[in-house]
Amino acid sequence: MAISENIGKFISRIFYTVKAESAEWQKANLPELDKLKHDRALANLELKQSLDKMEIRFKEECNRIRLEEQRQTMQFKEFLDSIDEMKSNMLSYYTTMPKPIALMIHHHAGELLKEAWFSQDTRARLRNQTRFTDLMLTITEDLAELGNDATARALPEKTLAFIQNRIEG
Repeated sequence: MAISENIGKFISRIFYTVKAESAEWQKANLPELDKLKHDRALANLELKQSLDKMEIRFKEECNRIRLEEQRQTMQFKEFLDSIDEMKSNMLSYYTTMPKPIALMIHHHAGELLKEAWFSQDTRARLRNQTRFTDLMLTITEDLAELGNDATARALPEKTLAFIQNRIEG
């Protein structure tokens, strides 16, 4: 039993010594420990404020994007409506034109609009916007010439040539 008592006392002294040294170390370093706790609390507060600001910015950016998308959707709808109006004008001015040709022109204009609107590549988007604008100007030119020309044409020839050149070229 003497050995187990000695081992018990030895472990007890080691435990007491470690505990005493830890208490002395904490007492000696208390100001630094308090400063570290204070710095940690301050850093946590600053982090929370930064996260709050980031969350506000994120929400506002989402709102801006949502509003911009709504505006873009309204503009796209206006373009689609104007293409529909253009088709109706063509059918009313070119009374002998077969409806499938007017629908094909309408479809071509709609496809150009989609390519111009949704292209991710900036250069391709600008190129498609120019092509769409050129088509609309050609249609307008054909319609304007109808009013000036005493001999009405059966088809919008410049528009059809424009489309044909774009498809072949």
